[in-house]
Amino acid sequence: MARNRSKGKKGLKTAYVSTIIGIVMVLFILGIVAWFVLGLNHFKDDKIESFEIDLFFDNSVNTLELGIIEEEIAAKEYTSGAMYRSSEEALEIAIHEIGGDSTMRDLNIANPINQSVIMTLNKAYFDLDSMLWIEKELMSDYEGRLIEVSYQKDIFANFNQKFQKFVYLGLLIAGMLLFIAIGMINNTIRLALFSKRFLIKTMQLVGATPRFIRRPFFWSAIGQGVVSGLIAGTMVLGLIYILTYYNEVFLQMTDLRLFFLVLAGIVLFGVLITLTSTYFALRKYLRLNLDELY
Repeated sequence: MARNRSKGKKGLKTAYVSTIIGIVMVLFILGIVAWFVLGLNHFKDDKIESFEIDLFFDNSVNTLELGIIEEEIAAKEYTSGAMYRSSEEALEIAIHEIGGDSTMRDLNIANPINQSVIMTLNKAYFDLDSMLWIEKELMSDYEGRLIEVSYQKDIFANFNQKFQKFVYLGLLIAGMLLFIAIGMINNTIRLALFSKRFLIKTMQLVGATPRFIRRPFFWSAIGQGVVSGLIAGTMVLGLIYILTYYNEVFLQMTDLRLFFLVLAGIVLFGVLITLTSTYFALRKYLRLNLDELY
């Protein structure tokens, strides 16, 4: 008798571990896709707010007035930041980008670059139509002082479209994996409860109410969801760490807040799907008569 009980406990532990492993693998794959989609969008937003738009002002405008203009531009709803750049700083940057010394410096040629305010946009305004409207407004506000608004129109026209294609592809893959994940976790839970169908029926026959029978299974499902989600989240974090070791682009695709968002989503999804699958599996076995269990 003791040996049979030991085998029974061992079988339950094996079934529990097998269920956890099955759920972890599904949540791990789902977590990777979720991180990739959210990370790609985060990377896009960072890139958008790093594009510099040069507002070239006439050199007759003094630095005090440009300081006020810089603050005005930084306070506008469509900007994420503004920074004054003198013509000398702009020349040094241009020489550095060319590489080494320049004949311009050697020949004492007058600096052809005007002083400027470097503006970056909020992501909500990063499209060509908005940029054309912003350019028109700035030229009107600083008429006679603002010479040129310099930016690459093709970037505004194509940047969002290119990134959006990757996001849509990621969402499509995520949707397909979500459907597969629900099916696989549901089957895993059903198989685990199938081995306990006689225990469920025995409890029912001795007078236990459906609510009483469900309670321990629901708590077990919550535990499985939380444990599986945390393990899967740790595995996703490990994969991110490995990827960032080989390429820093992956580091730019994520941050601590984004990772915890993915982790919370994995755990929540794990709990919800295990609870739902357990509920429907239990309802089936509670409705069967003793002969139908065989």
